[in-house]
Amino acid sequence: MEEKSRQRPGERILLWFFLGFSVFMLITAIRIPNLKSLSSSGAFPIFITTIMIGAAVSIIWKNRKRYAELPLVEEIRRARPFALPKIVIGYTVILVAYILVTAPLHFLPSTYLFLVGSFIFLKADKIWKAFLIAAFMVAIIYVLFQTVFTVILW
Repeated sequence: MEEKSRQRPGERILLWFFLGFSVFMLITAIRIPNLKSLSSSGAFPIFITTIMIGAAVSIIWKNRKRYAELPLVEEIRRARPFALPKIVIGYTVILVAYILVTAPLHFLPSTYLFLVGSFIFLKADKIWKAFLIAAFMVAIIYVLFQTVFTVILW
């Protein structure tokens, strides 16, 4: 007996995006030079992207009736809060800020601020714990990178 699963908001949009991305990757894989045999550098990417395209087309085709029940405009309206809740958008802003301040502040201070901001945003128990744990983590990162990996961190 086949079980009927309900469509989640954004499912069809994500599948079409996945199909488009897979086609783009196939075109990129085909452009890899020296594609002469199965052991060449482009053979595996072409094989994998072909499987990705086949999987996406198969899923879209198998669920075409179910996807037709919900208009695309309505699915887009429902998908935003489902796929991108406020916490995801907020943390994305924190990550982008970390990327932007890493160059001017250098690695250690920007990482410390990133960790403190992340802990506070993600509802740390107490604010002083966020500062303490972030300092401890940055110290561990510093020791690891200086002794084990010998990477210069400023």
